[in-house]
Amino acid sequence: MNSIFLRIYGGMLAVLVLVALLGAGGLQLLNEVRADKHRESLAGGTFRLMAYNMQSMTPIERRQAANLWGRLLGIPLRVRTLSDVSLESRLEARLLRGQVLVESLHPGRVTVYALVRASDGLVLTGDVEQVSEQLARATIYLLIDELVRYPEEEQPQRLADLKARHGFGYELSLLTRDNANLDDDQRRRLDEGDTVMALDRGGDAIRVFAAVAGTPWIMQLGPLYQMNPYPAQLLLLIGVLGLSLIGLTVYLLVRQLEQRLSELEGAATRIASGNLEVRVPDAGTDSVGRLAAAFNDMARHLQRLLAVQREMVSAVAHELRTPVARLRFGLEMAGDAEDAAT
Repeated sequence: MNSIFLRIYGGMLAVLVLVALLGAGGLQLLNEVRADKHRESLAGGTFRLMAYNMQSMTPIERRQAANLWGRLLGIPLRVRTLSDVSLESRLEARLLRGQVLVESLHPGRVTVYALVRASDGLVLTGDVEQVSEQLARATIYLLIDELVRYPEEEQPQRLADLKARHGFGYELSLLTRDNANLDDDQRRRLDEGDTVMALDRGGDAIRVFAAVAGTPWIMQLGPLYQMNPYPAQLLLLIGVLGLSLIGLTVYLLVRQLEQRLSELEGAATRIASGNLEVRVPDAGTDSVGRLAAAFNDMARHLQRLLAVQREMVSAVAHELRTPVARLRFGLEMAGDAEDAAT
């Protein structure tokens, strides 16, 4: 490749391909981290609430509560010790700080960990397949079970306290029947004690509703959004756009450089053919500008040397011409004298 642009652009292309490969791996890792964070935000509040309620229970009561809540959630729940779960040190440290851990141990299934009591090293664990759907119904029943222990007028504030304490990753609110966006069939199902799941207006999320028994309140959980991973096509599109912008930028920067170098090449060719009056524009303080200035200095110096050489040759010729003429005149006179003597 003789073109500077092609060489630079080829290097840029190689770098971009390398960045694209690294970006694909980074995108996969980023999606996995986002998925874990999404599961943690959905499951965190529910598991913290269950773990908090287990703190004051006896071991037998904990097993009974784990069995009851496990049937409600549709997943197996167990109370284990930190030594049994065998977590990495960094994960164990996060758990001891009160965070809920979500580990993807098998495809399509995650294990959730919540600290029950740090002094005894007790941990509540559950294997979850469908985080949002399984936990939504159980969470709303657990919350209602907490609220019915308080008077009706205190329940909104109590719900706000529960949300702040246990860090639910979605909205929790108490609505009246007039404020709830439900149709007649959904209201009938709520009156029958059922839990209603409704699509959000945009269709990309769900809301869960359940009536608080003995009160005019309807608890709303959500909206719950699905985690949409960043598509690989997005990385490809970014790469193509990046390559196009890099190519255009490099071309605009290199085109002027190639034009100046082409002028320098043409001037050198004309000087080689004998035209010593040729000069190139030496504007600029960059490398090409300094090269042009050096080229012009060289051309002027070469022109001066050739001028001095011509002057010296002319002077030498002049100096040699007079003695030679005298010698020739003397030889001619000697010849004439010899002819006259004979």
